[in-house]
Amino acid sequence: MCTIAVAFRVHPDHPVVLAANRDEFYARPATGPGELAPGIFGGRDTIAGGTWLALREDGAFAAVTNQRNFMPRYGDRKSRGEVPVQILAHRGEEMAAFVRALDPAQYNDGNFVFGDRDGVWVAYLRAEPATLEVVALDRGLHVLTNDKLGSPDFPRADRAAALMLPAMHAPWRDAVPILARALGDHEQPRADQVGDPPPCAPYGKDFLAQLQAICIHTPAYGTRSSSIVALSTKIDAYLHAEGHPCTNPFVEVKL
Repeated sequence: MCTIAVAFRVHPDHPVVLAANRDEFYARPATGPGELAPGIFGGRDTIAGGTWLALREDGAFAAVTNQRNFMPRYGDRKSRGEVPVQILAHRGEEMAAFVRALDPAQYNDGNFVFGDRDGVWVAYLRAEPATLEVVALDRGLHVLTNDKLGSPDFPRADRAAALMLPAMHAPWRDAVPILARALGDHEQPRADQVGDPPPCAPYGKDFLAQLQAICIHTPAYGTRSSSIVALSTKIDAYLHAEGHPCTNPFVEVKL
């Protein structure tokens, strides 16, 4: 994922609500939701074999976002997409313990968010220098993008939170269209909210601004799919839109 909102103990009927967009190059092949491992479901990247969002049948979840880094990525490192399913091989606090034991130097930079109705954590993994920080999240609506929570470099996180907040106080049938509209939002931030790319970047500030929309449209890269999920002691709801969520419907995933 490149934008994932996690509402932890906010919605009155569902302890965890997820609303997420997967942003990727259009040419990178992937398949829609299916069984990734016994009792674990999500989409699959058919090149590396991993996933961007994994859901376990008892209501646990794990997701990954890229970390914006203008330095080259190394193809000999492990796939970050393997980690969500590995996280869900553990339960409760053991999920966080597993992530803390990862070697960050073995992966390209990324963020993980994971948990269940009893606890949610975010992890920031950086390869050079090798650092790993795992933080337990408080009750609330949190939007993770391509940096740490609250980063001023990604104003789309605040935009997403503002658009999604009304859904947290609505019955689920009314919450879903609010979340869907938020995931399909195209508004870009003001010019002064977008930093200048470094000289090594192969694109300019205008392109960075396009990447700050929640639903991204560029010729080669953009929002490939979206998910809306409600979790408790099970997967209460799992809706998936294949393609840009502004034009493609959310369909209930049959598990």
